[in-house]
Amino acid sequence: MRNRLNFVALFASICTSAWLCGAAIAAEQPAGPQVSKTVAKPLKAAQDALAAKKLDEALAHVREAQGAAGEKTAYDNFVMNIMLFQIYQQKQDMGDAIPVLQQAAQSQYASPEQQKLWLKNIALYYFQQKDYAKALDVADQAVKHGVNDLDTLGLIAKAQYLSGKYKEAATTQQDIVAKQDKPDEESLKLLWQFDLKANDDAGAAKAVEKLVTYYPKPEYWANALAPLVRMDIKDAHLQLNVYRLMNDVGVLKLPSDYAEMAEIALDAGYPGETQSILQQAFAKNVFVEQRDKDRYQHLLDGAKQRAASDQAQLTNVEHTAEAAPSGDPLVQLGAAYLSYGQNDKAVAAITKGIGKGALKSPDEANLLLGIAQLRQKNNAAAQQAFDKVAASSNNGYARLGKLWALRAHSV
Repeated sequence: MRNRLNFVALFASICTSAWLCGAAIAAEQPAGPQVSKTVAKPLKAAQDALAAKKLDEALAHVREAQGAAGEKTAYDNFVMNIMLFQIYQQKQDMGDAIPVLQQAAQSQYASPEQQKLWLKNIALYYFQQKDYAKALDVADQAVKHGVNDLDTLGLIAKAQYLSGKYKEAATTQQDIVAKQDKPDEESLKLLWQFDLKANDDAGAAKAVEKLVTYYPKPEYWANALAPLVRMDIKDAHLQLNVYRLMNDVGVLKLPSDYAEMAEIALDAGYPGETQSILQQAFAKNVFVEQRDKDRYQHLLDGAKQRAASDQAQLTNVEHTAEAAPSGDPLVQLGAAYLSYGQNDKAVAAITKGIGKGALKSPDEANLLLGIAQLRQKNNAAAQQAFDKVAASSNNGYARLGKLWALRAHSV
């Protein structure tokens, strides 16, 4: 909660009531509301005592005014409540100060701006005291008086959450996020937290997607990718593409993930990618067990040899792929170029393959095209390719396409 009780602003607002800043409480009061004659004398004495910092004496005089014979006017009560607030606040007795200020805020003599400021601070006080029911009640009054700033809405959302009103908290937090041109990180994290607590998985997923869009940190990407990581994927090509995104956003960390990605890439015919992934793993000391080090060093050595031979044959493969009846060989050729970092050639080959048609997996083709375009820094074209994948009937590719599209938007 960024707000703190703003007593400087409170006192400034209180002093807009003329008598409270030194005007005499007597017959010579200026035109406007006046206290009753029966309370004027004790209130004047209270005012003088307050100015002299004689707080107990001032309190006694206000109590005298409250006990004076006759019915008190609304203005009498407003004046006495404001004075009591000043006394209690200076005595550091906020437990008594806040209720009288709350009564003053309901008075017809409090200006609209005073009501907004006082109610906001009263709600914050109750929140800080962990009295969330009162905080919500007063904050609701503040909203009805026209308060709609993000701090007050944030207080309401947190009070709802801490009161166990998770759905209401998520709804309020969504309103906060919607009001921001670029949602701040903390607001999005709270929205994510509130949606999870409300068992709104779809809402939580959207919150994480906004986090990776505006604040693409590995920890947020790990959560965005979690549904795909947990998915029982039977398609090795889809699994490889999941690993590619994990690697791209910095969440490929486990030895088993590096190992499986390297092996899938090699089986798919991309020894260059296997070489690159295993070199990363060894540079980061991912493999701890000596047997794993030996095993994957052997795999790395073999991948290097195959990559050297594979690159030498790519020109011949291109001629064969262009003569093929379907676009699949061209897409596979483009994927090979992509694995060697030759992004321009990758885009050209995959584009030709998609144009030729008769593809076994147009989803993968468009995904690979988007990755190659993204690595060319052509984010707009990549976004279009990923959006096509996101529209897939295959849930795995649809989810992956959406995440790659978010990646294109965030870099």
